[in-house]
Amino acid sequence: MKHLLSIIIILTLSFQAFSQKKQQKKTKSKANDNAQIEMIQEAMPKMAATEIDTLHIYKGKRYVFLVDVNKYSGQSDVDYASNNNSEEAELRRNFAKDELEIIKIHRYSYVIFENKKTLDISSDGDSYQAFAYWSGKLGDNIEVQEGTRMATEFVSKNIGVNKESSYNLNAIKYKKEVAILENKNKITSKSKEVMKAVLSKYIFPINKLKDDDVILFKQSNAKIKTINSYLVENGKETRLRTILLNENGLPITTTNYDKKEERKTNYIYKDDLLIKIMSDDRVLSSINYDDGKMIFSGSFGDANETEVNWLENGVLLKKSYILMSDNKSSHMNTFAEEKIENDCNLLYINNVLWTKNCSTKKNVFPFIHKYTSYQDEKVLQFRKSKLEKKDDKTFEKYYSDAESEDQKDNFKLFGTFFLNEYNLVSSYNFTKDKTNRIVKIEYTYYQ
Repeated sequence: MKHLLSIIIILTLSFQAFSQKKQQKKTKSKANDNAQIEMIQEAMPKMAATEIDTLHIYKGKRYVFLVDVNKYSGQSDVDYASNNNSEEAELRRNFAKDELEIIKIHRYSYVIFENKKTLDISSDGDSYQAFAYWSGKLGDNIEVQEGTRMATEFVSKNIGVNKESSYNLNAIKYKKEVAILENKNKITSKSKEVMKAVLSKYIFPINKLKDDDVILFKQSNAKIKTINSYLVENGKETRLRTILLNENGLPITTTNYDKKEERKTNYIYKDDLLIKIMSDDRVLSSINYDDGKMIFSGSFGDANETEVNWLENGVLLKKSYILMSDNKSSHMNTFAEEKIENDCNLLYINNVLWTKNCSTKKNVFPFIHKYTSYQDEKVLQFRKSKLEKKDDKTFEKYYSDAESEDQKDNFKLFGTFFLNEYNLVSSYNFTKDKTNRIVKIEYTYYQ
């Protein structure tokens, strides 16, 4: 639960933090009769002294301007608002293409309208975030609203329609769904089945184990008591993880070691069902069940998170909600959902395809795995790996040089897995950044 949700919230908060940083120094654009407008004649001397863009806007269309400028504007090709939750995406969802002309302004600019009104966003070094709207009629003023969210509501008010941003609508919908989920308490035999499937991912010797390695780390019939993993590099041994399990093979505690810091997690059971995950005296997650669904609930910072896990044709799937406590921050809410499509596991975030994992049959070698990530519906990263079985105790992992599905494979050896007498991975030898490394894994067992 924490791995997926951490990725989502980090990405979400990164966009927000970047925007907040830009707002540390804010200035209002200069104005005459409409708080943001000034006549062109007054601004001409400033234009000569400052390198800015000049835009000429003509009548006949409805225009909305998404303004987000600062002293770093224009220095990067990265568009930090380019995501499905951006205001541009919201406007395109809510208004037809021929209904509204959307113009994004990320550089210091001077906008000249055909009705002789102007919008001055040319204060060098200052930051400014706002929306502006013009009906395209010569007799109408340019309306401006400061801020970075709720552009749909701003435009709707000026046009005279009633439309809402999807993140506001979804906030209501998601909170209702979460309230229903967190009140469920139906325990059946399927509850224990899904719990065991979920917890099997909590006891991997390597934290954040890659999907293409999971098949080698399935627990054997051995009654494992403890698992200790170490990273061996240049003759130096560093402890990575310690796991203590009960006689049913379920985790009691997991301890991760990071730069000599220990992060210990405790798992609390009642009637052989997990009910809480704790760190020290703090509850990380509370768990309840709805037949074949395992539901995690927790909070961190100003957000509440809920994750639902279930088995579908033997495959563990999940969906998760990250909901901000403050309704004014509903644009930061995140809904993620996994689906099986054409034998691939697809992750959607806010209903947009984020990653795709496709594999061949798990018990047939060579085992091929393909990972693809997306941004703005385009492939961002493609990775293809292969596991070869050398003998019953030795497996080799290869990565392909191919950077897209249609490129020819050229597999190169990355690492080798060695299994012990119980068919448990005892070491993983690999080379990274031209350095040879070994993950050594030790086990103790119940008698």
